[in-house]
Amino acid sequence: MGLYMLVRQPEALADLKRSLKREFLWTPVPGPLPLYLLKHGDFQDTAAQISCGQAIAGRSAFSLGMLAHFLPVLDAAPWDYRTLFWECGLIGQVLYLEAEAHGLRGTGIGCFFDDAMHATLGFREANYQSLYHFTVGGAVEDLRLQTIAAYAHLPADRR
Repeated sequence: MGLYMLVRQPEALADLKRSLKREFLWTPVPGPLPLYLLKHGDFQDTAAQISCGQAIAGRSAFSLGMLAHFLPVLDAAPWDYRTLFWECGLIGQVLYLEAEAHGLRGTGIGCFFDDAMHATLGFREANYQSLYHFTVGGAVEDLRLQTIAAYAHLPADRR
């Protein structure tokens, strides 16, 4: 258990190290991905708190926040911020599919506190922004939801 960072762009590593808490370990995790252990510990409560108190984020197999180098995009082409959100959505779709392929479930977290996320990571500047959060874990049936057949409100001969 711990706090990890997947660095998708190798050229961003040095800037991320400068921008985040100095105490972070940045220990590479063995494997094909550029994944780093930042800090050992139980972050279940932190994940739930950042996700507007939603237990699903803290009780899942893992929860993540997607960060973007936001200000440089806004400075270069303010209208291009949308592509950052589109990319987050695309990554979310891949996470949905991969979770299903592994017998798990995934869901986007619609409410999160970006300031709390930034404080957890120790951002001292506004260059990076938390844009989208996601969680993956075992399926939990939500008994508050009801599923009925399409057109169930119509008589059988009109369906």
